[in-house]
Amino acid sequence: MSNTQKFIGALKQINQGVKDNSQDVTFYYGQVIEIHPLQIQVDQRFILDEDFLVLTSTVAVNNLLHIGDKVVLLRAQGGQQYIVLDKVVAT
Repeated sequence: MSNTQKFIGALKQINQGVKDNSQDVTFYYGQVIEIHPLQIQVDQRFILDEDFLVLTSTVAVNNLLHIGDKVVLLRAQGGQQYIVLDKVVAT
């Protein structure tokens, strides 16, 4: 399954979750702590590996990630997947 298909599927899950459960969409900040395999630490509370991450083309193609990069994540329904939206360049 391509990253685009995963991204679309994740957005559909989020949309359905909001409709079904009135769940709020939650954004998180994370920091890349490993590249191969990709790992992102979220708010110094937990670490996500590639099994839980969905990369957008902005991240996967245009902005290759490096250790120490800060990223914005969107939590999908149930918190099982996180969409890496983009790098953070300023706060």
